[in-house]
Amino acid sequence: MLLFEDHKAQTPAVSHEAVVYAVAFAPDGSTLATGAKDGSIFLRDSSGCVSSLRDRGSKSLPAHAIAYLPGEAGVIAGGAFGWGLWKPDGESWQQFGPQSTRPVTSLAVVGPQTIALGIGDRLKPTAGTLEIWDISADRKLQPYFSEPNGVRSIAVCPAQKLVAWATGHKKVRVWDITTPKPFEFPQPKDCPAVALSPDGRALAVAVDYTAKIYDVDKRSERLVLRGHKGAVSAVAFSPDGETLMTGSWDETVRLWDVQTGRERANFKWDIGRVYCVTYAPDGLRLAAGSDLGRVVVWDAE
Repeated sequence: MLLFEDHKAQTPAVSHEAVVYAVAFAPDGSTLATGAKDGSIFLRDSSGCVSSLRDRGSKSLPAHAIAYLPGEAGVIAGGAFGWGLWKPDGESWQQFGPQSTRPVTSLAVVGPQTIALGIGDRLKPTAGTLEIWDISADRKLQPYFSEPNGVRSIAVCPAQKLVAWATGHKKVRVWDITTPKPFEFPQPKDCPAVALSPDGRALAVAVDYTAKIYDVDKRSERLVLRGHKGAVSAVAFSPDGETLMTGSWDETVRLWDVQTGRERANFKWDIGRVYCVTYAPDGLRLAAGSDLGRVVVWDAE
């Protein structure tokens, strides 16, 4: 286990703890990107070396989402500042953008030059959209979908050309981008996080103190995962699709068998409420970020 506090600044004059909203491993698993409420975005490699893509500041707008492009081609990050692209330039990184300054709540990579963006407000219902962008041409593609209450979170399955998003008002939509319209899964409450399995057959949704797993093809609920003592705030499928990881405000991370719903593991560290979780592409490491500015990385058992 590795615990670090890149988003917790402590000096004689400052004691600042920022919620870590986003964590993402590089395609080769060698680097972890993290973004936080204080606007900071950091990259940390396996040796512990830290690079800053975006510095914290008293007036910095929050960073909400991070994703690596395939083949180490760059990092996409979005937040209340909009979204931008960072590309490696020797030993440093060069920023391109932001391409848009509209507030981004979430994003995901659909293809080598294509991303999905959720526009809205992370904390309150605000009009927004679900958009697909061609980043090579800096162009929003058609169609896009207006959401009266914005978009809370996004997940993609590139292999099946699926995009899923949670709206700001009790709905989760799934869209095959080769078809005109999405279909939806109504929910009893707003959903802060969604995830699609690697094969696109399963959809995970964080709902209150539970996580639900849906069969996408049958468009039906298959499992409800119960055990957390606080709101579930993050969900992520393992690369083989057999395990779902959930993070919660009860300060735990849990691993679940996707077929049976059985809890496989339960982790608790001194990191506070968990806001984001992710797997490394090879499935050998996991990471979680919290509201105390802390991030923990651990080996899969």
